[in-house]
Amino acid sequence: MTYSITRYLTSSAALAICLAPALVFAQQQGAAAKPAPQAAEAATDPSAVVIVTGVTKTTTKKNATFSINTLSAEEIQRLAPMSTADMLANFPGIYSEGGSAGEASNNITVRGLPVTGGYRFAPQLVDGLPAYEEPEAPFMNNDVFIRDDLMTESVELVKGGPGGILYSNGLGATVNHVTRTGGDHVAGGYKIEYADYGFLRQDAFISGPLAPNVTGAVGGFYRRSDGVRDTGYTADRGGQVRGNVVYTSNDRKTTARADALVINDRTAFYQNLPISVPRFSNPGTPANPTAISQSTIQPLGIDFAHGTTASPYNRYFNMTGEYGTRTIDQADGIHPDFKMFTLSGSRELEDGWKVSAGLRYTTGTNGFNAVFTGNDTATSTNFLNARYQNDVISPAHGAALGCNLGNAKLVGFFNVPSSNACASFANISREDFIKKYAKATAVAGRYLNDGSPVPASANLNFMIPFIADVDASSTALDLKTQKSFTLKGSHDLTFGVYKSRYNYAPNFQQALLVSDVANQSRLVDLIAVDAQGNQVGPSLTQGGAILPGWGGFVSKIQGDGNAAYLLDHWETMGNKLKMDFGVRWQNLKADVTRRDRNVITNLTPAGVVVGSTQDTTADNEISMPGDPHTLRQTYHGFGWSVGGNYSFSKPLAVYGLASDSFRLPSLQDLNDLSTANATVVNGKPVEVSAVEHIRQYEIGLRYLTRGFGASIAAFYNNFSPRSAINIYKDITSASCGTQGGVTQINSCPDVAQLYKRGVQNVGTEIELSWRPAALEGLELKGNLVMQNPKVNGANYTITQEDKDPQGVITGYHYVQVSEDGRRPRRLPKVMVNLMPSYDLKPLTDVPVSLYAQYQYYGSRYSEATDSNVTLYPAYHIINAGAQYQISERLSAHLHVANLTNQLSFTEGDPLFNDLLSPDGTRNRGVARPLFGRTLRFSLTYMF
Repeated sequence: MTYSITRYLTSSAALAICLAPALVFAQQQGAAAKPAPQAAEAATDPSAVVIVTGVTKTTTKKNATFSINTLSAEEIQRLAPMSTADMLANFPGIYSEGGSAGEASNNITVRGLPVTGGYRFAPQLVDGLPAYEEPEAPFMNNDVFIRDDLMTESVELVKGGPGGILYSNGLGATVNHVTRTGGDHVAGGYKIEYADYGFLRQDAFISGPLAPNVTGAVGGFYRRSDGVRDTGYTADRGGQVRGNVVYTSNDRKTTARADALVINDRTAFYQNLPISVPRFSNPGTPANPTAISQSTIQPLGIDFAHGTTASPYNRYFNMTGEYGTRTIDQADGIHPDFKMFTLSGSRELEDGWKVSAGLRYTTGTNGFNAVFTGNDTATSTNFLNARYQNDVISPAHGAALGCNLGNAKLVGFFNVPSSNACASFANISREDFIKKYAKATAVAGRYLNDGSPVPASANLNFMIPFIADVDASSTALDLKTQKSFTLKGSHDLTFGVYKSRYNYAPNFQQALLVSDVANQSRLVDLIAVDAQGNQVGPSLTQGGAILPGWGGFVSKIQGDGNAAYLLDHWETMGNKLKMDFGVRWQNLKADVTRRDRNVITNLTPAGVVVGSTQDTTADNEISMPGDPHTLRQTYHGFGWSVGGNYSFSKPLAVYGLASDSFRLPSLQDLNDLSTANATVVNGKPVEVSAVEHIRQYEIGLRYLTRGFGASIAAFYNNFSPRSAINIYKDITSASCGTQGGVTQINSCPDVAQLYKRGVQNVGTEIELSWRPAALEGLELKGNLVMQNPKVNGANYTITQEDKDPQGVITGYHYVQVSEDGRRPRRLPKVMVNLMPSYDLKPLTDVPVSLYAQYQYYGSRYSEATDSNVTLYPAYHIINAGAQYQISERLSAHLHVANLTNQLSFTEGDPLFNDLLSPDGTRNRGVARPLFGRTLRFSLTYMF
C-alpha cells in the first residue's frame, strides 16, 4: 500500500470509538439480539416485504399498485457493490454502465429513457426527501451525495406511477435509501474490508434507546484506496458520518426525528481508454453499423483491466485563467464536501386526521477533477508532424496572409522580411510560405519529468482535463395532511404541498494536455526545432499543456419551486382491490447568470520577447469569462397517475398502472440556457417546449410465497422531450470567409432547426426466486429485462469536415441525419441478472453460504446522433463469493468481482474510418472498459 497504516487507523478511529459502549453492552448481554419478527419473516417470505416508498400508507411489495423493487441491507452486503450505480444495476430496468467511472459520478438509464448524463430521470432520496433537489447537475451527479454503508437499512426503487406524484423529478424512477434508526435494544455493527487494489475500509453503526421515548443511531465509514485502476497514488480517500434521533410518544401518535450527515470524500474518476479494432473502410450507417467484435479489440498502450491514463507523472498540472495560475491535483477526483440536516415528524389527530412534515437542508461543495482521453493516439512521428502542420504552419500562414506581423508563431517559427512583409506574404501559397520563410522544420517532444526526448516508438495523445468547482445548497420542505375515511371501502386521502429552493454555482474550465499513451503516462512538452534539432521560437506547451485554459463557463443559478399533490389510496372489495389515484402540479422559477469562457486573451508576461525561446504560445489563447447571459423564467408541469392491485389470493395479485409524469428543466438545461429565449427558425420566432413528459402504461402479475416468487411486468413508455434546437453553419452563404481557398466555418452564419428526439419503448421485466423444498439452502433468483426502445423524430442537418490524406481541412459538406426508428445510444435490448446461492448449513452443518452472480447486457450503440454508427458488443460479468458465519455475531465474506476477468466496454465513442491506429493497419477509438478481476474480503461483527 502507498499509505501509512498508522495514519489510516488514526483517521478512522472515531468509528471504532463509537462502538466501544455497545461492545461492552453486548458482552454483558451474552446473547445475540434477535431480529424483529417482521424482518425475519420478510427474509423468508417475499410477500411480507414492507415498502415505504411511493406510498402514503405502509404496504407490502405484493400489494403495491406500481412497479417496486427492493434490496435489504443483507442483500446489499452480499452483492458488495463498488458504487451506488453498481448497486442500482441489480434493479430490473436500470442500466448503470457497470459503475465503470469509479465509486461516484456514474450514469444510469431507466427503461429506455435517453441517456443525458447522470441521474436526470432517477432522483436519489434519503428517507423520502431528495439528497439534493435537482438530480441532473453538471459536475455533480446525484450519486456524489449517496454512500450506502452499515447505516443503510434498505434501498427501494419505484418506476413511474406515484413516484411522479409524491416526489420531484420522478419521471423515470425514484430511488429511496432508507436509514437505520434506533430500536428498543442496543444494536450495532462493525465491518473492516480489504481489497486487492490497496483498498481498506471500515464501517460502523450503533443504535438503541437514549432516554424514555427517545432512540438514536449513528454510524458511517472511512476508506482509503490505491484505486481499482493503477493510478500510482492514493486514488480514493474519505468517508461520512451520519446519525439520527427519534422521539415517539407513549401513545405512538406523535413522532419527531432529526438527522445529520457529513460527507467529505474523494474518488478517482476513470474515463475512456484508447482502443484499436480491425481496419474498416466505410463509415457505419444505421442500416450497416460498424459492429465491434469483442475478440478483435486491442489496447493502445494502456491495459484494459487495471490501467488508466492517470499516473504520478501527470497527477499535477497547471491551468491558467482570470485567477492567474493554479495547480490541479488529479488525485482530488470527485470531491463532495457536504452537510445534510433533516427535521421530520408526524402527528395523528382525531377522526382519522394525520399531519406530517419533512425539512431538509443540504449545503457544501463538489470538486470535479477528471481527465478525458482524446481520440488522437498516434505514433510520436505522426502526432508531432500533425502538430507541425496544424499548430505551427497553419496559424503562422494565416497570420502572414492577414498581415498580422506580431503573431508569436509567425515571428517565432518563420523569417519575416524586414520590409514589405505584407506584400511578400499576400496570397502566398502554403508551400511557398514554408519553402521561402520557415525556420522551424519540425516539432519535437520532450518528457516533462526529465526532459528526455520522446522516442519514435512512443504513442502520443491529447488528454482533456475537465476541472470544476461547485458551490451548492438545497432546501426541501414537504408538508402532508392525511385523512382516513370510509366510502365504499377505506380511503387514505393525502394532500401535500412541497417547497424547494436550490442554489448552484459552478466554475468550469478545460485544458488540453499532451501525453504519451502508456501504463505510466507522462506529460510531454512540445518545441519547434530546426533541421539540426535546435529549438526555434517559443515552446508550444507550458508544463505539458498546449492550452492551459481552454473553454468552460462560470454560472450562478437559483431555482425556486412549489408543488401541490393529491393522492387517494382506496381499498375495497374486502381489501382485495387497492387503488391509487394521484395528481401533481409543480412550478420552477429559474434565475440564471452564465458567463462563457469565450474571451480569448493573451497572457504573455511583460518582459518576455514575443516569439523568443523564452516565450510560450500556450498562454496566448486563454479563455476568460465573457459577458453575462441571463435567463429568468417560470415553468409549470402537471401529471397524474392511476393504479390498481387486485389480490386473487394471499400469494397472487395482478396490478395495472397508467400515468403521465413530467420533468421540469434540469440544472443542465438551465445552465445551457437552452430555454432562455424564443428561437428564430426559418425567419419566425418559435416558442420552445421546455417540459418533458412520459406517458406510461404497465400491467403486472405477482405470485409470492416462501418457496417461490415471480413478478412479471409488461410496460409501454412514450417519452416526449422538450424541444431541441440544432444549429449548423450555412456553408453556402456568401458571407462565409475563406483563407487559402478553405471556408472559415466560424465566419458562416448560423441556421437554427427545431426538432424533438422522443423515445418509445415497449418491454417486459421478470423477477423470479425459488427455494426448492427438496434441496434446503438452495436459492435461485434473478431478473430479466427485454425492451425495444426507439427514437421518435430527430431529423436535422450537420456539417462535417473534408480532409486531405495529411489530415488538413480542405472544406466542409452537409450531412442529413435522421434518427427516427433508431435505438438510442447506450441502451441494450436485453439485460439478465442471475443470482444463485447455496447455504451449506442445512446439509452439512457448516455455516457457509456460497453464491454467484451472472450479469449480461446486450449490444449497444455508441451514439444515435452521428453518421458513423458504431455498435459495441454484448458483455457479461460473473461475480462470486462465500460468506462464513464464524459465530452468532461474527461473519467473514469473500467476494470476487469479474471472476473471469471479462474485458469489454460499457460505453464508447463512435469509431471513424479515417482515424487509424498508430501502425496504420487498424482503426482507433476510445471506450470505457470494465474493471478487471478484483478480490474483496471483509469481517463483520453485528450485535
